[in-house]
Amino acid sequence: MKKYTVNGKRIFLMSLPIFFELFLQLLVGNIDQIMLSGYSETSVAAIGNANTIINLVIVILTMAASGGMIALTHYIGAGDEQKQKTAIIWTFVLGGAFGLIFTVILVAAAKPLLTALNAPQEIIPEAAGYITVVGAGLILQALMLSGTAVLRSFSRLKDILIIAVVMNLTNILGNWLLINGISIFPEMGIMGAAISTDFSKFLGLAITLIVLRFRSPVRVKIADFKKMDMATFKDIIKVALPTGTETASYNLSQIVILSFINLFGTSVINTKVYCSMLANISYLYSTAIAQSTQINIGYLVGAKEYSMVSGRVGTTTLICIGVSVAVAAILWLTSDFVVGMLSTDPVVLELSKTILLIDVALEIGRAVNLVMTRCLATVGDINLPVTITIMMEWAVEVGFGYLFGVHLGYGLVGIWIAMAVDEILRGIFFAVRFFRKKWMHKERKKDIVLPPKADILEAVKSPRTLFEGLSRAFRID
Repeated sequence: MKKYTVNGKRIFLMSLPIFFELFLQLLVGNIDQIMLSGYSETSVAAIGNANTIINLVIVILTMAASGGMIALTHYIGAGDEQKQKTAIIWTFVLGGAFGLIFTVILVAAAKPLLTALNAPQEIIPEAAGYITVVGAGLILQALMLSGTAVLRSFSRLKDILIIAVVMNLTNILGNWLLINGISIFPEMGIMGAAISTDFSKFLGLAITLIVLRFRSPVRVKIADFKKMDMATFKDIIKVALPTGTETASYNLSQIVILSFINLFGTSVINTKVYCSMLANISYLYSTAIAQSTQINIGYLVGAKEYSMVSGRVGTTTLICIGVSVAVAAILWLTSDFVVGMLSTDPVVLELSKTILLIDVALEIGRAVNLVMTRCLATVGDINLPVTITIMMEWAVEVGFGYLFGVHLGYGLVGIWIAMAVDEILRGIFFAVRFFRKKWMHKERKKDIVLPPKADILEAVKSPRTLFEGLSRAFRID
């Protein structure tokens, strides 16, 4: 079995292409809002509501792909090529199935979903049109996410970065041509942004499949479909299902919170849109290094190198806290300039400054959660953390968000404070749980191979031999 060595340099070098890929993905998600900010404030509010719904689905699809990635890294660490092929097939099957289901849901139910969000009537037509068009392309994104999860498992990070670059350039060019209308292209506003987004996803999927065909170290053939086993499917589902449930719960809580924010008017909605966009920048590199660490932890678990896990995770957590808080503080100090590039509304400018100050504290908890949730899932400790997360989101983030924001009248400020409290409390819980190392005991027990019956009988005759064998089996380095 191949012995994996993980050090800071390896983690850092792997994090760089992931960071640039995530940055470009962030642009894909936000470039429509940025380019529409010069077209219409109403369109910004419309796309903010639409993206809240669409992002819920995308994150669920991402979690399904992540289940495949975690299983695949374990098989790579263990050197099991047939299991790797089966995991690749199941990752695409699950991604395609989820993508098709959500495509149908969003196309059929755009307006009812927006109405449930308390979206202002003046933005519903534009938001519903955007959801319908982008929702129709979700099947493409689901398959692309499955493909990039496979590439990420094999550390083909530069290839993923190239795909993200091409997608972004395509999306920006399409927006430029279609939002305001250039030359022979008609002025389409928010619908032009939606069409451009779909085309960029189509192109991204096509390139992903080509890269997989020529760059993946494992080639899947037709004969491999006959060897698909339910054990591999279960390995993926036991990660994807709870994390997908937790992610769905989180995004549903965000939809409920947005329904609170929609009560405060267009200026507050736009403030939320811009501050969320800037908050994404705060934890962008933390997400990259957390993903890099997760990939390598998967290799270590597959190779049964458990003793190297905790130290690496602890170092990554400290780096994430430092980077996230530093970036959040810079954005707060420069908020007049940064937000001023997006809006001239004095209400937006003043409120954004307060929200970004609160976000500095929020990023401490979020940085810890980014690392711990990924690494706990990778080492197989997932059910209790997911349960705690769901309970905290609804009790603290939604419950206290309503109490502070709506009932007590603190508005968006009260809601952001509740979000910060939720992130910090969950971060403390996850850190304590991970470093208690109960997951290590569970993984070691999986590695125990029972001897033949004759050897068991012989061991029972010699209590000392039996005791020494069990001690070795359960020893924690």
